[in-house]
Amino acid sequence: MPGRVALTLLLALPLGCAALRTPAPEARIEAALADLVRAGFEFDADVRFRYYRYSVCDGVACADLALIGTRRTIRIAPEAFENPSRLRATLLEIWERYQQPRPGSQPDLARGALRVIQDGPRVGVDDLYTLRRAHHIYRQLYEGLPPESRPGLPEPDTLRFP
Repeated sequence: MPGRVALTLLLALPLGCAALRTPAPEARIEAALADLVRAGFEFDADVRFRYYRYSVCDGVACADLALIGTRRTIRIAPEAFENPSRLRATLLEIWERYQQPRPGSQPDLARGALRVIQDGPRVGVDDLYTLRRAHHIYRQLYEGLPPESRPGLPEPDTLRFP
C-alpha cells in the first residue's frame, strides 16, 4: 500500500507542476505593456518585444534595444521575468531610450532608474526590493556623473526612499 501512494504521488507531481506553470513570456510582456499604457508610457507600434536569453541585467537595465532588419526590437533578459514588478521596471527603464537604438549611457541609465523610482508604482512596480534597488542604482549613477551631465536630474537625497 505505501508503494502505491508513493507511485501515485510520483505520477501526480509532474501534472501538478504543469498546472502551476507561469504564463509564457509573451503573455507577461503584454500584461506589463498594458499597465504602462494605462500610465501614459506607450511604445511605438513598430517596436517588438522578445524574451532573449543572451540579454543580461546591469543594475535596473534588463533589456537592450537592437535593430533587427528595419525593426526596433527590445530584447528582455530572463531575470526581468522574476516577478511582475521587475518586468515593469525593465520596460519603464528602457522607455527612456527606446526611440534610438543605442547602448545606454550613464546619463541614460540614471534617467531610466529615476523613471522607475518616480513612476514605477503607477505602472505596477510594487516590489520594495525593486524600488529600493532602483534608488540605490540611481544614487550610484548620479554620483558617477560629472556635474555638467546632471542637469534635470534631482539629488538622490531629495527622492523619497521606498
